[in-house]
Amino acid sequence: MVTRTNSSGRRQFLTRGIVVAAGRRVAESEGVDGLTIRRVAAELGAAPMAIYRHVKDKQELILALLEDVAKGLPPLPEDEGTPQERIVAAFVSVDAYLAQHVWVVEILRQGELFAPRAAALFMWTLDRFGELGLDDHRATDAYAKLWWYVLGHLCYLPGVAPERRAAREELLSSSVADPERARRAVRSFDHEAAFLGGLQTLVDALSRP
Repeated sequence: MVTRTNSSGRRQFLTRGIVVAAGRRVAESEGVDGLTIRRVAAELGAAPMAIYRHVKDKQELILALLEDVAKGLPPLPEDEGTPQERIVAAFVSVDAYLAQHVWVVEILRQGELFAPRAAALFMWTLDRFGELGLDDHRATDAYAKLWWYVLGHLCYLPGVAPERRAAREELLSSSVADPERARRAVRSFDHEAAFLGGLQTLVDALSRP
């Protein structure tokens, strides 16, 4: 039986859950590029072959991490508000949750992996657009557009970090004829308000018969 040594020096059995938790710690601290089977093994004080007994490769580990993150997705809105308002609220919540786990965005951007628990959001969105008179084909198209919008916003978030925002402001102001105007424009931009306004506009447009 495969074991590991914990911080107290005791030997503990490795489980898939322990491996996934360790993989998530590595991803959270070092990003997806730093996530390797060997690195997870080092995190657990185990041999790489011990990790392979629970996940066959990095791809399976990443899928398990996505599913683990998906467990924490916020609950979908119940019956308060119009279908449009509920759709907006749902995608705002998903965006805010995933913004806390930026390493996930790099995985999702590849478009190759999908956490089964995330299917609940897809089916829920189809139902809400169905209430607005859209058939499943149009509702699926609408869901895809909303997801791309959220993913685009998540990809943009690193750029609004204070240090990057200051650098972008300086670069922009040095490249235009009216640098003070450029600075004022950048400083007054509220990316959260812009995201919400754009999402509302998009949902309204997609809801039209």
